[in-house]
Amino acid sequence: MRRILTVAAFVAIGIAPGSVSAQEASVAPTINQNFKSADLDVEGWATRFTGESREAFNARHAVVKAMALKTGDAVADVGAGTGIYTRLFAQAVGPSGKVYANDIAPQFLAYIAQNAAKDGLKNVQTVQGGDRATNLPAASVDVVFHSDVYHHFEFPAVMNADIRRALKPDGRLFVLELAKTGGQTGHVRAPKEAVIAEIEKSGFRLVEQVNVPGLRDNYLLHFRKS
Repeated sequence: MRRILTVAAFVAIGIAPGSVSAQEASVAPTINQNFKSADLDVEGWATRFTGESREAFNARHAVVKAMALKTGDAVADVGAGTGIYTRLFAQAVGPSGKVYANDIAPQFLAYIAQNAAKDGLKNVQTVQGGDRATNLPAASVDVVFHSDVYHHFEFPAVMNADIRRALKPDGRLFVLELAKTGGQTGHVRAPKEAVIAEIEKSGFRLVEQVNVPGLRDNYLLHFRKS
């Protein structure tokens, strides 16, 4: 019987008590309220995530190509939602690779697991995260990716440190984020320059802003664990 495994273990994030990160206050206390609801409308969100006007969806193939994943890579899709990128990553890394679909909403993870089983993708493993940790195993992945998720981190310093913990030495981090321009992007907390500064402060170095065809309202940043 085909099984998609769910990791339930909660791992320590390796931040010393009393440190700045450990004391970090929430920067957006209600930002994830909808995703914590017991009656989360998964199908409704799936439709929204795949809308024709959503750039992160329309440019998904170009984004994955730009990441240059290798056969056998272990990839974490943090804030995976309904698994738009999870599926593409699983195909890109092949049967010898592994994809962790990571989200705070168990309903999204169940949806991803169901679709992965339907598609015969045995290299997908779901991991439920929380506000302060991904709960990914330490030094377990070559690449971490998140799409329009950074502004959903209530505790960005803590989460950046936890992502660093989950990456292997010299691991790569790709951040696809909506540019803060006012108007429709009022929910986006920080401009690109602040995002870069926060992530670099957490032990990463910026490699480049990746030029991806089809991205105008979003940007893709490539970091390495330092």
